[in-house]
Amino acid sequence: MNKLLLGVLLGALSLLPVAGCKQIAEARKAAEALKAAASAVAQAKGPGISSEEDKDSELSLKLGEYIGCMNGTSKRVVDSRNRYLSWVDEKVGPTGKERNIYGLYEINADTCYPSLDRAKTMQPALPEVESAAAEYRKALEELDPIVKQANKYYDQNDYKDDKMAKGKALHPQLMSAFAKFEQVSKGFEDRVTTLNDGVNARQFARLEKDPSRRLQYLSQKSLNEAKALIKLTDIAELKELDLQKYDVAVQTYDKALTELEQYADSHKAEVDKAMMFSSYLSSAKTFLKSAKELLRRKRDNKDFNKEFFSKSSPSMVDGHPAQVVDTYNRMISDSNNLRY
Repeated sequence: MNKLLLGVLLGALSLLPVAGCKQIAEARKAAEALKAAASAVAQAKGPGISSEEDKDSELSLKLGEYIGCMNGTSKRVVDSRNRYLSWVDEKVGPTGKERNIYGLYEINADTCYPSLDRAKTMQPALPEVESAAAEYRKALEELDPIVKQANKYYDQNDYKDDKMAKGKALHPQLMSAFAKFEQVSKGFEDRVTTLNDGVNARQFARLEKDPSRRLQYLSQKSLNEAKALIKLTDIAELKELDLQKYDVAVQTYDKALTELEQYADSHKAEVDKAMMFSSYLSSAKTFLKSAKELLRRKRDNKDFNKEFFSKSSPSMVDGHPAQVVDTYNRMISDSNNLRY
């Protein structure tokens, strides 16, 4: 199970693996930048005019709080579960006879709650999303203390003192809480993603019509194609990958990235004004490289699940879907820091 980040794309919020306050602050910062830009547009038009961009900026600020929370917390939950199940059989549970006992990761849920609290007070009113956010918080409040218990137990090697008794008792609690959170998180994320995709689509259309923001438009275009590509990598086995569709998606993304690179090369002054553009471009190239490795595996019928690290550290395996997702997430993270 791999978790895709939700990205703050080019000033408009877009759903996005790094947890913590910095990412939440970045999401909020980007939303505020969009609001400031929209306000400037409104002032230029004159008093009393409420543009689509003004409304999108308000919506983006609220979605940004949800996105910041999910990017830090949901990803951390998935990482913790994956870490645990890399050495524990989900059906059997820990036995104490495992070759390696790695434990799991703490979630640090406290970084998420302030964002949820702020979102509740913000406009526009989004009853369904706010209800889903409340369920998300409830599931997180149930999961977090169980994970803390388990993390302390394994971190302190206490299983050596009780013959794994507590580990065995915690296992069904962990699996139940992880499963509940996964279900609730999906409903919450789906609602936020739908609204956020709408914001991004409208922002992209505005960018396409504005020649003064060509670099921003081409960056957004590359992200859109990356998003279309990454959806095809949601596979557990190589045979599930549609070679023809995936090949087309890789080529389309490659073309969009080449167009962005060529424009950047011929507009140095514009690029120099864009903060963190070089980091974004670098991670975008890395994502393409990783995506091509998966394409080669499919073409050559070279199963990624037979590689040495495929279970314990799949993101280390070239051409593994987990690595493709990991490089995509880094690209999204870098896109969140872009400022034009």
